[in-house]
Amino acid sequence: MHIEGEIAVGEAAPHAARATSRINGHPKPMILSGVITFVAGLSLMLIFTALQGAFGWPGWLFLPAIVTCVILAAMISTRIGRAFALRIARRELAKRGLRNPTHNRFELRPDGISSLTGSVETRAPWTSVSDLFPVGPYWVVIADAWPFYLPRRFFSSVADEKRFLGHMLEHMSEDARARSDAAARFVAS
Repeated sequence: MHIEGEIAVGEAAPHAARATSRINGHPKPMILSGVITFVAGLSLMLIFTALQGAFGWPGWLFLPAIVTCVILAAMISTRIGRAFALRIARRELAKRGLRNPTHNRFELRPDGISSLTGSVETRAPWTSVSDLFPVGPYWVVIADAWPFYLPRRFFSSVADEKRFLGHMLEHMSEDARARSDAAARFVAS
């Protein structure tokens, strides 16, 4: 027995908060992030208004100040919200007896790449791999719309890292290799 059909990228996004609330208990981090953004933005605006009056700054400075304050507030609240979300998610996973961290294994096979995370295996054929690029301490492989995050710390040496990535690049299509120029440069260095 099986089911099948089509699903559009992002179609479940409006329902993600409810679904992930099974892991983190509630969309508290997002609510907290919104509240912090509002309070921080309002506080920064009040401080700017006081400084504007005290120093006689021109009124037109208020518009760029609003934009700057909102950006700063969003940056601050996002970091706080992310830290809060991680703490809740880790606590909820522990309640279910799930390991954290979870063992991960990435394997390059003749037919594609596979990822074993805990007891869940994900496979992607080489034809689905469209990108390989570095982001922070990870190499990210995009297979269709699914990202695989390969921690650079998993490699025992730079030579092993280059060998692994070189093997991936050999199996990727010409277009995918062209989009993966940072990986190709790293392997060639």
